[in-house]
Amino acid sequence: MELFTLVAGLCLPWLLGVVWLRAPWLKASGIKWPTLLGYGYLGGILLTTLVMRLMDALGIHLSFFSIGLALLLLIAAGAWLGRGEPWRIRWPGIDFHSLAGWRKVVYAIVLTTIVIRLVGLGLEIVWRPLFPWDAWSQWATKARVWYELGYLATFVPPDVWLGGELAGAYTDTAPHYPPAIPLIQVWTSYSLGRWDDTLMNLPWLLCAVALGLAFYGQARQWQVPPLFALMFTYFLLSLPFVNVHVALAGYTDLFMAAFYGLAAMAFFHWARKRDFWQGAMAVMFALGCILIKQPGIAWALTFLPALLVVFMPRAGLMLISALAVAGLATLFFLGETDFKLFGYHVYLRFSADWHPFLQNMMVMENWHLFWYLVVAALALSFPRLLVPSLRSMTVLLISAISFLAVVFFFTHAQAWAEDYTTINRALLHIVPMLLFYVMVLFREAISLPSLHDYPPKIDVTA
Repeated sequence: MELFTLVAGLCLPWLLGVVWLRAPWLKASGIKWPTLLGYGYLGGILLTTLVMRLMDALGIHLSFFSIGLALLLLIAAGAWLGRGEPWRIRWPGIDFHSLAGWRKVVYAIVLTTIVIRLVGLGLEIVWRPLFPWDAWSQWATKARVWYELGYLATFVPPDVWLGGELAGAYTDTAPHYPPAIPLIQVWTSYSLGRWDDTLMNLPWLLCAVALGLAFYGQARQWQVPPLFALMFTYFLLSLPFVNVHVALAGYTDLFMAAFYGLAAMAFFHWARKRDFWQGAMAVMFALGCILIKQPGIAWALTFLPALLVVFMPRAGLMLISALAVAGLATLFFLGETDFKLFGYHVYLRFSADWHPFLQNMMVMENWHLFWYLVVAALALSFPRLLVPSLRSMTVLLISAISFLAVVFFFTHAQAWAEDYTTINRALLHIVPMLLFYVMVLFREAISLPSLHDYPPKIDVTA
């Protein structure tokens, strides 16, 4: 019975996401099955946390029965609304059977390697107790309390808690953080029927699976050949630091990387073809970043410059350049300024210490040869980075890197880079998006089918 309810708890959010992301008004008829499954799980698990928050706001006690019933009703409603929509998606096996000769053998080997890697990571989750620092000091704390109480008890800063200013309140090291990650653990624990700080982290494995499916599916949506797309999917899922955040489950950073990466890939597709489903996914998953972690607000804002360039290519680039110069000057002008932002204590002080970045990205074994691949792709494609088919992608990448540069070169977070505690976790957030971008650059560089079927005609000559 325990195994049945656990499987149901893992699958219900997935089914919920798939059903609702193919709703008629989203126009998902041309979406390939890996794309739908990848976006479906992550969208479904986030929607599950929102359902739990709504139930709590309505005073409904949280349990496997109450939450599961709500999910089943939503699944039934989604299926009923989409009852007239045929499942016009390409099913598994078509990519494999379309290959010939040695490509089919290599495809099977790479796919098998990915599956073995994911199984190994799943075993790591099952065998390892809740280990990472932030996982048990600011996420599982909330999960345990909410699981035992059946409602979302308030968490406050330690000084407020010690002062007894709010009866029935609890505290931990990050009381101001969004509740999505702990609620994922709460739902899994209810599905299991007991508190288990190991098995409650199985969604981290499903997050990696969904990320791989979405990446491969979006690559195929881009008309990247099957073997080429699968090889880059393997590159993503075999990165050591990605694997660390699956095996040492409980951190938010894997989910943040997945949501930001899926939003970026959908945005790239929308900018290229103006596909409504892709545009909707870009908006939904960008906003989803805000629900995962406090820095998700900044990550969502990084899409604004790229969006501006989509609608105003020339004027947009000039405006963004002017704002960037003004922003940089402001940062230097505000040097030594002390203030609060998104719940963080920010102390502006410029300090460009590149050594930790060179060590972590180029020397140590956190990323294999990923950053060398990025440098090679950018160098190879440098003259073309701002052509119409790549412009919005390049601007989004610059926006993301600029955000990280401000954080690590102008604030107190530079200490977290110097002691190697946060630097790779922050870089992880942009890795899926960046690898997709690199894949597109290499695809063009080796003269694979052209990308010049750029967007439909829109008056963007401002």
